[in-house]
Amino acid sequence: VKIWDLRNYKELHSYFSIRPAASLDISQKGMLALGCGSHVQIWKDAFQTKQKDPYMVHEMPGHTISRVKFCPYEDILGVSSSKGFQSVVVPGAGEPNFDSFEHNLFATRKQARERLVNRLLEKLPPEMISLDSDLVGSVDEAPLAVKQAERLEEAKRRKAEELANKKEKNKARGRNTAGKRWRRKRGNVMDERTAQRREKIAKIHNARKLAREDSKRKEKGMAKD
Repeated sequence: VKIWDLRNYKELHSYFSIRPAASLDISQKGMLALGCGSHVQIWKDAFQTKQKDPYMVHEMPGHTISRVKFCPYEDILGVSSSKGFQSVVVPGAGEPNFDSFEHNLFATRKQARERLVNRLLEKLPPEMISLDSDLVGSVDEAPLAVKQAERLEEAKRRKAEELANKKEKNKARGRNTAGKRWRRKRGNVMDERTAQRREKIAKIHNARKLAREDSKRKEKGMAKD
């Protein structure tokens, strides 16, 4: 595990782990927790100075650690593995003095976002929050025929958008494949290339028909002789 200084783009310290770390977490007091296979290593003051040995090591034989996470304002480390969940007591990991003026220290991201929106709305004066009096309570005086025409146009526009955005299904077999549907649609479109192809096919059919008639006439002549 290597610790880098992004301000200078250079490596500060490196620590040995039994296996590649699957999960990392940093506590409020700067402790570093590593989840490596079935071992949990906790390094204290790992960012300030180079440490020789880890602060704590917790082994979980037969487990595969997937994630480690410190509890805020608590000296507890949560460890989730392939066989369940365990909590490890890590003295000095959490912040002992919390801000008493904070509304909710354990708020989720959604709750913090909602609280921020509410604070911004509270800063607005009530005079700025009002409805448009010209729009609210007004009556649409357009004739019924105009309203129906607008609804039909809106329905046509939505249907056209749905058809334009609709994707052809890529079926591998069957008569209703995307390629055959496209060829059926193209069969009704007459262009120069289609006309030439149909004319060529008609000539081939006529030639075969004449050849069959000639062979029949020859057979009849031979039978009379």
